[in-house]
Amino acid sequence: MTKTIRMKKTSLKREAVVIDEHGKAVEWYVESEFIPNLIGSVFKAKVEKVMPNMQAAFVSIGGEKNGFLHRDELVAYQRDARNGNEERSINQYVKAGSEMTVQVTKESDGTKGPRLTEIISLPGHAIVYLPEGHGVSLSKKIREEEKRQSLADYLTSLLQGDEGVIVRTQGEKATRADIEEEMRFLRALWKKTQTDQAQVPSQLFQGSSLIEQLIKRHCNEELHEWFVDEYGDFLMLKQLLPASLKERVRLTAGSEDVFLSVSGQLQKAMRRHLWLKNGGYLIFDETEALTVVDVNSGRYTKKATKSQMAFEVNQQAAVEICRQLRLRNYSGMILIDFIEMESEKAQRDILKQVEEELLQDHIKTSVKGFTKLGMLELTRRKASLPMAEMVQQTCPTCEGSGRILTNHGFAFQLENELAQLRGVECMLVKARPELVHLFHENEASVLKRLESWLNASVLLVSTNQLPVEKPYEILFQGTEQAAKNRLKTLTNND
Repeated sequence: MTKTIRMKKTSLKREAVVIDEHGKAVEWYVESEFIPNLIGSVFKAKVEKVMPNMQAAFVSIGGEKNGFLHRDELVAYQRDARNGNEERSINQYVKAGSEMTVQVTKESDGTKGPRLTEIISLPGHAIVYLPEGHGVSLSKKIREEEKRQSLADYLTSLLQGDEGVIVRTQGEKATRADIEEEMRFLRALWKKTQTDQAQVPSQLFQGSSLIEQLIKRHCNEELHEWFVDEYGDFLMLKQLLPASLKERVRLTAGSEDVFLSVSGQLQKAMRRHLWLKNGGYLIFDETEALTVVDVNSGRYTKKATKSQMAFEVNQQAAVEICRQLRLRNYSGMILIDFIEMESEKAQRDILKQVEEELLQDHIKTSVKGFTKLGMLELTRRKASLPMAEMVQQTCPTCEGSGRILTNHGFAFQLENELAQLRGVECMLVKARPELVHLFHENEASVLKRLESWLNASVLLVSTNQLPVEKPYEILFQGTEQAAKNRLKTLTNND
């Protein structure tokens, strides 16, 4: 697999990164001072409210939303649970107003604040340091038993007090001197956060920057090229990357757009509707609870049986959906409504293909299988905000519904607004031509009936200058003569 990283810095102090595999964009990240990455950050925090019925507390870390801290994420509870005391309530550990040190494990989502833990972990290249982690754990990808035992014995000898450590996959190849040096560095970093006399709430430790995360995740021989358009980033990568990868970093010319080859793919990743090459198409719908992907045959015109058509469209959809899950960064529960397949073998083949495609995803995704209604159910761990939340905002007109009123709907809304002005002699309304037409569409004019119902005159002025999402404006209400004078002024100005 050839993997390319494209990094672009904008004048708005934003760092945008796209990762593509064989020319197909598969991951997309944005980082800036306006979109901070909270995951991994450590805060001195204050408990705002304890909810024993939920076994949780709401904790202020200084953001707009309080963080959510479950009892199971408390160091003291973990200690008691190891000793068999698993039934103790959260209000036996924390009180409203108390101060504590917490780490963000999950970004805020919709109306929910960030998820927090008191069990701190500081990641390095070879190990993850846990100040109160109690013991040694090793990556499951380190399979050689003799190596596992050797690492476990060595790391145990380095631990002090309640410390713990997780050996990452990269730790298998690290020298003992490198591991020991990393352990000293992370231990000192943690002690420094404990001595800081910071106010509450405040941030004690910043989670890994976007560049640091990318290096940890993609620092391997699969990396083909790393394009950057900012000299500072270029120097940083040259310093942090291992020697075997330093020459793969490319500093682009100032006039060259590093995103040019993938910009069309990024635009499509923002759309609800996405066409497949064989004529089928996908519909993506997000709710707070889950994401639903609908697969449709669309313009599929190849001569084939119904079962062949369903399998071919589903096959191509499976590949594209797995790519879009990564690119759009969906998380939580995901349901895929494939075109109905008659044979169980076809279902198994599609399921296998989805599982194989998801092996490329660094974020853990669990494939649950097909439901009784024939939809494939997945769950994908939340690592950061969906890309749509990073680069889009809710439409103020449709308020996120993706729809606006029809002309008849707007006409009904206008009638209701005019009804609230009952008691005045005349009302002057400016509206788009299609809306004005509805009030004059037959001899028994709707407008006449409306005026009779309101017991007032309504002067309608047609204009193309109003937007379709707000096709009318009530300009004036008062006496009829005053309204006509206002209309005359309006006509003269036009």
